[in-house]
Amino acid sequence: MRKFNITIAALASASVIALTAPAMAQDAAPQAAAEDANSDIIVTAQRRQEKVTEVPISITVASQAQLERQQVNNLNDLNRIAPALEIQSAPAQNTGGGGSIRGIGTQSFSPGAVASVGVVVDQVSQGNANISDLFDVSRIEVLKGPQGTLFGLTTSAGVINITTNAPDPTQFSGRLRTEVSDQGTAGSKYGQQVIQGVINVPVSTTSALRVSGMANLRQGVNRNATTGDWNDVNRYAVRGRYLWNVTDDLTFNLLGDWSKGSAENGGDFFTFLSNTPANTALLNSCGITPGEGNQDFCIANGLRSRNESWGGSAQLEYDAGPLTLTSITAYRKSETSTATGGSIYRADPLASTLRSGPTASNIRLFTQEFRASSASNSTFEYTVGAFYSNQKTVQQPERFTISVRLPNGVVIRPVDSPGALNEITDESLAVFGQGTLHATDSLRVILGGRYTGGRLSLDRTDAGNGAKSFQILNVDRVSWRTGLQYDVAPSLMAYATASRGFKGGQIAVPTAPLLPYVVQPEVPMSYEGGVKATLFGGAVLDFSLFYSKIKNFQAQECIVNPITAQLVCAQTNIDGVKTRGAEVNLFGRISDRLSLNTGFIYTKATYPGGFIGNDGSNIGGKQLAYSPRYKFTLSGEHEQPLTSGLNGFLAADTIWKSRIRYQNTSRTEETFRPHWTVGGRVGVRSEDERYSAGLFVRNLFNVNEPSILQSNFGSGLGVIYGPQSFRQVGLQLDAKF
Repeated sequence: MRKFNITIAALASASVIALTAPAMAQDAAPQAAAEDANSDIIVTAQRRQEKVTEVPISITVASQAQLERQQVNNLNDLNRIAPALEIQSAPAQNTGGGGSIRGIGTQSFSPGAVASVGVVVDQVSQGNANISDLFDVSRIEVLKGPQGTLFGLTTSAGVINITTNAPDPTQFSGRLRTEVSDQGTAGSKYGQQVIQGVINVPVSTTSALRVSGMANLRQGVNRNATTGDWNDVNRYAVRGRYLWNVTDDLTFNLLGDWSKGSAENGGDFFTFLSNTPANTALLNSCGITPGEGNQDFCIANGLRSRNESWGGSAQLEYDAGPLTLTSITAYRKSETSTATGGSIYRADPLASTLRSGPTASNIRLFTQEFRASSASNSTFEYTVGAFYSNQKTVQQPERFTISVRLPNGVVIRPVDSPGALNEITDESLAVFGQGTLHATDSLRVILGGRYTGGRLSLDRTDAGNGAKSFQILNVDRVSWRTGLQYDVAPSLMAYATASRGFKGGQIAVPTAPLLPYVVQPEVPMSYEGGVKATLFGGAVLDFSLFYSKIKNFQAQECIVNPITAQLVCAQTNIDGVKTRGAEVNLFGRISDRLSLNTGFIYTKATYPGGFIGNDGSNIGGKQLAYSPRYKFTLSGEHEQPLTSGLNGFLAADTIWKSRIRYQNTSRTEETFRPHWTVGGRVGVRSEDERYSAGLFVRNLFNVNEPSILQSNFGSGLGVIYGPQSFRQVGLQLDAKF
């Protein structure tokens, strides 16, 4: 409550500044609405600006207005904007941060893993040194299916393409917005205070600087029953962007960002869903009641984690007449550390304990891209280029201990591994090209390809005996895409495409003294057909059918060693995974007062025939873990004039999912039931959209959907809950000048 009150006081002071700022810039017009009726929705899904209705890819587009009304503040919140997209918020589980699309993604704790869904921010691939915070974002595009031809080798399932707001040389402007809630107030199950600000400063008539920042402070969702304290999970970030139109033909962009975060007691980590009667009695003794929605753990000393990341890029674009030349040089670094060891079970009374020691890791990523693009609307439009990346991950040794307290009080340690130093280098060089031939005024032919050569290597040194091991995996693959587009009518386009994607291999890094091993590259063969139509003068209807078969799908299987009771998560290939289905999306302005983003997907993503799960059962043909077969999303807002200068608004934010499997097993207890998650917002804003205030609720009915559910966890079921798993009620304020 103390932090909540301090935040309210800070917001009140900042609001006074924002309210008086128009006197300093009376001629500054409010920012343009992001969802104007009858306006085209522009995307960069093919590395050039195009109308979304002209792009032969299934795309869900979320504008700045939609992202803000749905309170999308980080990558994990993107679950709510697209039915095809799933992101699990568990720490260290989402390799690269991108989750899964159409059931296909990479869930892995291994530092040698790479993502199936790439995250691209302002044309820069983030690799595994990814951003997590979203603020001052202009648009997010979710591109479904393999996108390796133009976006590279970590996009075998799709791309999350993020575009931030560009500086504006024509006017000085600023903004302050916030969302605040308090644990226990109005039924909120955790507290959170989000503050975001931005200032745009013209430097000259042809250049400007835009600086934005945010603070995201959260209390919960877990509580330490031993101390009574809610976990603090805090993040801070800032981004700067300088735009200079050097000449009419030459544009220079310099971008940089920095973020820092901390989490106490493991942050959003495991709590107990169930356990044996004996262990349940022990858990009850320290204040834990296992069950759905359990937020409690009990430890006297918990781990504390910190992370910091920063990066930047220099981008040049030159219009050379028939060609536009682009150069993008980028560097990112991410560092994570745990200052003390911690109990993975987070339950002191249990006789058996898994404990990890202090450790640290860092990721460094350098990329360089060159592109040449033809003029738009030419008979043959094309983009060709070259891309180089070098990503190095260094993981310090982490001690892992299993302790067992015998009935006589003696403690034994059947496992006490000092860990290993792992240094992983992932280097690749690619050349690519994609072209569209306008065969007639209505018919277009698409053809593209990418050649990737690279090298993945691991240097490993056992911290106990100094033994060294070395692994190398060489990459040499071609990915491609071909298809047809046809304009059925001025507002209706149909397309059909075939593509072969590619995701590089992994070097799995198991717990020492086990040796690393190679996980083969993932190669999907995909087919997609669809139609896009413009409705109601501006809204877009996107319908698609899809089929994909994946060779060497990269999966993670977690089992318990029957001798040591150690939870072991191993990377593996599953050959013959399939995903197929249909999706429909409708997004944009329906009218001047109504905006809507809704969609439904049927995804049959299945294990190959005869596949044996971790429990020994045949789950061939069953739905993949972390992939709901059906998902429906709806986000909309209706605005109604109240007075000559004041409008009221009512917004809805709803998701429905079918049953979700969390393990490669047939056990019903390792799934979560079909469910609705309902939220919304009501408030008022000025006619010129300078100011607004509203009340919001997320997860109104407090549906406790897990991020991860793990069997054989301390002789029971363990579960990780994130903010999406509990109700939040709060206040939202916004001021522009």
